[in-house]
Amino acid sequence: MEPVVFLLSILFLVLVFSVCGKKALRLLAALLFTIAALVWVITPLIVSGFNPELVVFLVGVPILVCIVYLSEGFTTLSHISTVVVLLNFLFISALTEVSVLAAHLTGVTSTDDSFLGLAGINLQELLIGGIMLGTLGILTEMVVTQVATVMEFIASNSEASEKQIFKNAYTVGVAHLGSIINTLFLVYAGVSFSLLIVYAGAGSSLSDALNYEPLVSEIIRTLVGTIGLITAMPTSTFLATWWLKRQKFSGYNHP
Repeated sequence: MEPVVFLLSILFLVLVFSVCGKKALRLLAALLFTIAALVWVITPLIVSGFNPELVVFLVGVPILVCIVYLSEGFTTLSHISTVVVLLNFLFISALTEVSVLAAHLTGVTSTDDSFLGLAGINLQELLIGGIMLGTLGILTEMVVTQVATVMEFIASNSEASEKQIFKNAYTVGVAHLGSIINTLFLVYAGVSFSLLIVYAGAGSSLSDALNYEPLVSEIIRTLVGTIGLITAMPTSTFLATWWLKRQKFSGYNHP
């Protein structure tokens, strides 16, 4: 196993530096920071008995801010993206909790979860925290891309009206949204592939599937993430356009 991991890591590094150039260092620093935060901060706090939802919100969000600034530098892009992500994350966090509670999900989706429950971890809160954490990453990707798109449009035509900039960036956002939503569904389908095969092979009805907690948990995770993307695209496009045009922004200084 180790040689495969090593070779894939080398290929990853080569491709990142080939495609991203000098910015690859920023991206790798952000990635290492993310891994370190998950392994040495977020996970130990949850194991120690802290509420997973609060850990993700109070620790995950500041970590995200650091990641954005590591990746993009101390720039206007980072400032606007951070604000927009936080606004959308508040909405998605509330939606996640309401959805999980309304569906009466316990958080028990595997044998491993049962062991965590015996260790004193609230599995329902862990499920909510996990969905929040995954959604936070998805939101960041969409928001940073949309804000950067708005900035590039303004930089290429600073005389364009606010309405025209918004329209152009929104068009790009819709195309991006279509591809990333499909990607998101396929990613979660891949994670839940064994569940899908079991249900397809057993000839279970749709009603049975929608009452099977492991499958319903993944469906809610996917839908919440998708809703987050859909709301983040127009809000990030509007707020970036509104703010930058009022600040007489005329060029994007790439870090």
